[in-house]
Amino acid sequence: MATQGHGDHWECLVNFDDLVKTHLTNLVQNGNLEDKSEVNAIFFDDGIQSTETLFSLSLDNDLSALALIVANRDKTANEFVSGYPFARVGEILQLKITEIKEWDNKYEAVIVTETKDGQTISFFDTKYYKNKGKYKIGNYYPFIVSALGYNVEFLKDKTFSFEGQKAVDWLAKIGKEPTFNNNGEVEPIVFDLSNLVSYFPRHDDYPDDAEFQSPISNVEKISAFQTGFYKFKIQIFREPDVFLDLYAKESFFERKPTNNDSLRGVIWLQGYLIEKDNSVFHSLIDSNGEPVIISNQK
Repeated sequence: MATQGHGDHWECLVNFDDLVKTHLTNLVQNGNLEDKSEVNAIFFDDGIQSTETLFSLSLDNDLSALALIVANRDKTANEFVSGYPFARVGEILQLKITEIKEWDNKYEAVIVTETKDGQTISFFDTKYYKNKGKYKIGNYYPFIVSALGYNVEFLKDKTFSFEGQKAVDWLAKIGKEPTFNNNGEVEPIVFDLSNLVSYFPRHDDYPDDAEFQSPISNVEKISAFQTGFYKFKIQIFREPDVFLDLYAKESFFERKPTNNDSLRGVIWLQGYLIEKDNSVFHSLIDSNGEPVIISNQK
């Protein structure tokens, strides 16, 4: 059974000691009210499902965190029930919900979705506590989706090659003859990996974790949690192209990344539902295979 928690997710931003000593306290003391929601879930150690008022707090940064707090009437105290990294800014994707992997506490979940072309993207829903009652399997919704890096590095080996008999054998597979240099040696077959795009979820139990490789489309430096980060624009699918914002620690890299570099590594995907003017947006697919936006007043 999959472990449900955010210990590894916090490592994308800060080490655990700094989190407990500094950042959680700062988040609760100085965070702004993000949401106030009536949520039916399991919040306390008694395991009883009840409807409680949940407050979420966040710092007003592109890369922040959410602290979820519920008033525990038995203890007459505010109880910190969960907290996790929160990327406010990301790529807007129109996605069809195909499965909801709700956690045992019933206010957190991983959402499994598809693009209109059938590409699967799974992410932790950072505002599931607020929006869980608005989802319907099979409908399309606009989500802001981002990635945080567990471990990200430059793609060091941008090419590989087949030489000698391996080159001859590979050419034979595609019906071509080898070419030879002035010494009569078979010319090597060189493959360029610098523009390769790949995205592979790591495990069925954790579909929001994935390995990736992508060229950098854009990069900027930001600061959060007293730490330097790079915000990259990466690509996880081609034809059609799907891009994501990736936040990765500056300390992962020995030099400043540029648009000429490619990246590889392990990432955590997260996202949340876009709402506008007190409306919830979902869509169906028209006869041309395009999502048609529908607005439901809340």
